[in-house]
Order: sequence, then structure tokens, then C-alpha cells
Amino acid sequence: MTGTAPSGAAASGIRLPRALMLALPLVLIAVVGALAPWLAPASPSATDLSASLEGPSTSHWLGTDQLGRDQLSRIVFAARTSLSVAAVVMTLAFVVGVTIGAVGAFAGGIVDRLVTWAVEAALSVPSLLLALAIIGIRGNSVPNLILALTIVAWAPYARIARGAVLGYRRSAASEALVGLGAHPLRVLFGHVIPTASRPALVFASTDVGAVVLATAGLSFLGLGITPPTPEWGQMLVESRPYLATAWWLWLPPGVAITVVALSGNLLSEHLGVAPELRRLRIRRPRPTPSTSPKRGRAQTAAKTGRPVPLWEMRDLRVDFDTPDGPVAAVRGLDYTLDRGEVLAIVGESGSGKTVSCLAPLGLAGDRAAVRGSARLAGTELVGAGEDTLRAVRGAEIAVVFQNPYAALNPLRRVGALVADGLRPPAKGHQARERVVELLRAAGLPHPEDVADRYPHELSGGMRQRVLVAAALAGDPDIVVADEPTTALDATTQAEVIELLRRLQRERGLALVLVSHDLGVVAHLADRVLVMHDGVAVEEIAADQLPNATHPRTRDLLDAVPRLPETRAGTRATTRSTEARC
Repeated sequence: MTGTAPSGAAASGIRLPRALMLALPLVLIAVVGALAPWLAPASPSATDLSASLEGPSTSHWLGTDQLGRDQLSRIVFAARTSLSVAAVVMTLAFVVGVTIGAVGAFAGGIVDRLVTWAVEAALSVPSLLLALAIIGIRGNSVPNLILALTIVAWAPYARIARGAVLGYRRSAASEALVGLGAHPLRVLFGHVIPTASRPALVFASTDVGAVVLATAGLSFLGLGITPPTPEWGQMLVESRPYLATAWWLWLPPGVAITVVALSGNLLSEHLGVAPELRRLRIRRPRPTPSTSPKRGRAQTAAKTGRPVPLWEMRDLRVDFDTPDGPVAAVRGLDYTLDRGEVLAIVGESGSGKTVSCLAPLGLAGDRAAVRGSARLAGTELVGAGEDTLRAVRGAEIAVVFQNPYAALNPLRRVGALVADGLRPPAKGHQARERVVELLRAAGLPHPEDVADRYPHELSGGMRQRVLVAAALAGDPDIVVADEPTTALDATTQAEVIELLRRLQRERGLALVLVSHDLGVVAHLADRVLVMHDGVAVEEIAADQLPNATHPRTRDLLDAVPRLPETRAGTRATTRSTEARC
């Protein structure tokens, strides 16, 4: 942690002055335009024919035009006009484009196809011709100019936002959020739209110059800002008869347009987006009695007079649709899990361990076809609707994913990430207290400080503990730990395993441990389920692993590295935290 924070600070220290330097011309012009009524030495529309076409002097620093109007005053007021139009156009284009692109990618299906077609159609039409057509039909006015430029400008923002959201939807951070049971609207407004906004904001800095140039171009053609309102493009139009005799008429507005465009283009290459955008918190509706697993468990137990298994798999089958046809990942899996029990699922890569845990929760992807039965406290999850699954994820079953860095959104602070899993949802000081308490329970030192950090500022072990804290935020009955020690060193692995053991005992959790590491299994699990090729080949008590008889289990045990025999003829064995079976 201490090694990465200074690097990030140093990088920010390098970028920030450069960004300010590049933005300074644009900011100064905007400030001058905003203060035009107080900074301009004269009225921009005051004419004096006796002083027409005078060169720069102490009376008129940038000379006068053909009507004797003060050129400096007109330049200052033109900045106000041009940048005001650009600000309105960019705001509308940004909001419309990002919203359409983000919603299309988030919804998928026909909605996404319609958005794609609309963006492609808008980008295929020459922008200047489209703006000319709109103004020609609706008439020449400032509102029509803004409308025309907005219709021209929204499509690139939509395309950028769509690409950002599609990338986010395929990320481990998105899967982790869904695994916590977050409501789709909360995901949309708290994660998807901010994710889409950041690259779009970078593009917006480039678009400043483009909108100013478009406004000037339309005014140059007589379809933009009409006289006597000063505008840089209009000033260039009026200077055409005097290009050879009055350079002060065309050079200042031309320089102003160039500076704005160049500043925006250079700024876009170094733009640093604010790391945290305000997010809209939407409370997840509580599950109805018919879909509440805890209520269902109590009702079923009362009817039958015997306890219902907390988690029960019966003939679970998972197939994936591929270009070469269906591929069976899980082929008839059966097991049960009771409260407070630790079940380890082991096997080589591709044996179906992780898929068997995530598929019943709807986390195996759109190409997964799930059959059979997976009951949580008597509530069937296979074939259940999204509302039921969302009520279960996070609040009943939480998942600690394998790669902590990929599962944490790098653009959000740790505290905000953990707060997304709180059940019931909380905000403000209450959420802060609960998050700090969870981080402390996960064994993180100085949890108040950790809550304000970003994932890249933490070590691998600390990030794994953050995932554990996020999983506990919904007070679940079951935690699925998907190879929680894979990317960690031996010392950190032991700490994480000790953390899981402690939390499991203190909270009475049922734990499903997916792992290649037989050392982890031996020290933490009550039972071990050995999988091979999508099938459970053996189920055995953890303390009986040395006596396992199935050939696949024996192969896994033999894969554990062993020390050579000692002189006394005894053999010492070592637990391997990197046994890849």
C-alpha cells in the first residue's frame, strides 16, 4: 500500500499542472466572455462612421471595423456568444448521447441494435449538410442553430458511451456487483452511466473546438448568429472585403477560434476525470414473502417437521452454447450444504467447480443453459426470475471472486464499493459506519483510511479482504469463495484463510470453497467434493482425505509437492499453496 500511493500521487502531480496549463487559454477566454459587460471598453454595437477602419491605437486597442465599432469590445462579446452556444450544444449532446449509448448497451438486444443503427445513420450523414438542412427547414435563429448542432454532435458521445458500457458489462467488476445483488437501476446510475461518462468527457474537451468552428462556419455562410450580435464567424464574414487593407478585422477572431480549438484538442490528451461522480442511490425493494428464501425455509420446516438443507443441488446441469454446438460444463451434480458447514469443491481447471456455484445464481453468462434443481432453503433458483435471483444475490449468497483487482471498479473508492452491498441499503454517516465496521472485521488496518482509497492503492491481500468485506455487507447465509488465494503469496494466503475461518465461525456462515489448493482444503473444509469433467467423482470428509480411494482424488493428492525422505527414513510433507491439480 505504501509503495503504490506515492506513485499515484506523483503521477497526479505531473498531470495536473500540464492539464491546467493546456486549459488556461480556454478558461481565460471563457472568463473574459462571461465578464464581457464589465471588461469591454465600449458597447459592441455602438457605431461611429467618422472612425471607421481605424487601426490599433490607444483609443481602440484592436482598431475599429467598417462601421466604427470597437473591435476589442466585439471580440470580447463574441467570446461570450460563441462559448455560450458551444456550452449549451455540448451539454445537450453529452447528456443525450451518453444516456442513449449507455442505456442501449446496458439493455442489450433489440434496444442496443436500434441505438447502433441510429448512431451509424447519424454518423454517415455529413454533419455540415445535416446542420444546413435543419436550419434551412426551421429558419435562422439561435435556438435552431443549437438544435442543429446538437443533432449533429450527439452520435459520437453515444458510440463512445456504448463501447465503455459494453466493456464494463464484460468485466469482473460488473459480475461482482451483480453477485452482490445490486438493483439494475442502481447499477445503471451508480456504475454504468459514470463509466460511460468518463471517456465521453475526454472527447468533450476536443469537441469544444469543433462546436466553435461549426458555429463560426455556419455564421460565415450566413446561417449562424445574425448581426448585430457579435460572433467570431460573423466577424470573419464582415472582414472579407478588407483582407488586404485591415488585418485587425480578421486576425483577432481567427486567432481566438484557433486558440479555443487547439486548447481543447491538447487538453483532451491529458484530461484527468474526477475519480468519483455523485451516484444516485436507489433502494432495492425487499423480496416478497413468496420469494424470500429465509421465510420459505421457516414455512417448509414447519410443514415437514424436519430441517431443510440450506443449499441443495439435485442433478444440476449447465451447458454452454458455442459455435460448435452445446458444451456440457456440469453434468448432473448433487450435494447439500447446511448452516455453518464448510464444503470444498476441488478439481482441475475446467472441471466445472466455479460454474456449478455461479450458474444457479444467474452469473454464468447469457450462453449458459441451466437445468436440474438448486434450492436455497427450499426456494428453487433454477428457472427463477431475475427479481428472485436479485433478492438472493448478496443478501442470501455472496461471492468472493478469484481476481480481487479485476473484481473491484478501479474508478471508485473502496468505501463506495463495499457500501453497494449493504443490506438494507444505507447512505451518509450510517453507511460510512457500517463500511468501516466491515473493513475492520475483514482485518484491514486503519479501515477509515482504507475506505477512502482506490483499489490500485492497496496490496493484493488488502484487495482480497475488501472483497470479503463486500461479501459480508449483505449479511448472507452462504459465502462462495472462488479460489480466494490464487493470486497471493504464501504468507498472505495463510492470512486470508485464517480470516475466512474466523468469520465463518463467528458469523455461523456456510462456506463453499472453490480451490485448487489442497492445503486450504485440509485446514478449512468439513467435506470435500472432488469434480472431474463436470461430475462429482467423490465426496469425502476433509480429515479422511489421506484415505481417499478414487483415482482422481489420489491424483490430486499425489500432485502435492513432497519433501524427500529424511535420514531416519521418514517422509515430511508440505502443504502447497500453489498445488495446481
